[in-house]
Amino acid sequence: MAPLTLPYLILPSDFVEAEDGTYTTDRIIFNVSENKLFKWTNMFKEHEAGAWCAGSSHGWLFMLDTRGCPFLLNPSSSKCFYLAPFSKAFMESSAGITHSCFVENSLKTFVTKVALMCSPSPSQHTVAILFSYPGKLAFCIKPSTWVELTGGKGSYLDIVFQDTYLYALTEDGTVEIWNFLQQVPTMVADFKPTMDSNDEEEGEFLGDGFSWKMYLVISEGELLLVKRFLGDFVNAAGEVVYEGYQSPDGGDEICPYKTKDFVVYKLDPLSENKWEKKGSLGDRVLFLGTNESVSRSANELQGCEANSIYFTDDRWEEMNGDYSYGGHDWGVFSLQDKIFKTLAECPNKLDPPPVWIV
Repeated sequence: MAPLTLPYLILPSDFVEAEDGTYTTDRIIFNVSENKLFKWTNMFKEHEAGAWCAGSSHGWLFMLDTRGCPFLLNPSSSKCFYLAPFSKAFMESSAGITHSCFVENSLKTFVTKVALMCSPSPSQHTVAILFSYPGKLAFCIKPSTWVELTGGKGSYLDIVFQDTYLYALTEDGTVEIWNFLQQVPTMVADFKPTMDSNDEEEGEFLGDGFSWKMYLVISEGELLLVKRFLGDFVNAAGEVVYEGYQSPDGGDEICPYKTKDFVVYKLDPLSENKWEKKGSLGDRVLFLGTNESVSRSANELQGCEANSIYFTDDRWEEMNGDYSYGGHDWGVFSLQDKIFKTLAECPNKLDPPPVWIV
């Protein structure tokens, strides 16, 4: 298959058993520039077919093999190398579980976000992960092992790198900045900006039946906060309903969660005390979800619509806890028109969930 133009989306694989009992790994690729789906036969070549993808950053996939060992894979070049394994001590002290329990029960939900400081190599790489619940931070700097990043508030929701600084968002809205210039990262700042809680647009999505997620994005030097509002159970008509909903004809209806709105804020440039609503992204495009959040110019990305958010499903616990849906909540949201667009028809269950390569 010819090299793909960035960005592209990797969709779940098919596992095909060969005559000798081995497995090849195929992937379905959505190419944004051509607005088409392609099958990439044996995309991962000799790499382990049963590995789980926990996210992407700088064009690399963060994978966990069937033994729970992390490795980085660049699907465009097929380059691959292993990172330090999660040690027994790290799993028991930081995650509170045994390594065997992690492999058998938590492999698909353990790591929820990955951020690379820069494009990695086997001899030089800095990787930060959001792991466990409530969210904790850990890092691995070649040649060190995995170490939990302590000293902050904890209960983290998102992470993103800007140069040598890691921005971490906590559950209470605090933003922490960690300096990774040295072997032992240090927190150099933390602040909790205020936000208008009486916004009319958000009010519609703050009642029963809704939930939300938040993301940090670095965009043209600005720090953005993106709120994603989801209906927990949404019927075929797009209405938010309650668990156990039955269709008008009295039959059971599968009502998966679904994103209903996005709201974007920027940090007040004159202070670090307030999030200001940002009505337009201009020519920028945001990519959110299983990948490290990224902002790009639409002029540099063929086929992408400006002032839009391209998103994937990242409700890890729910998508792995329900057999009827999960991974399905992906598409494009126009910030100007406030409408959602489906990129391709897909079933309610996508396992693993789609991931952007940007």
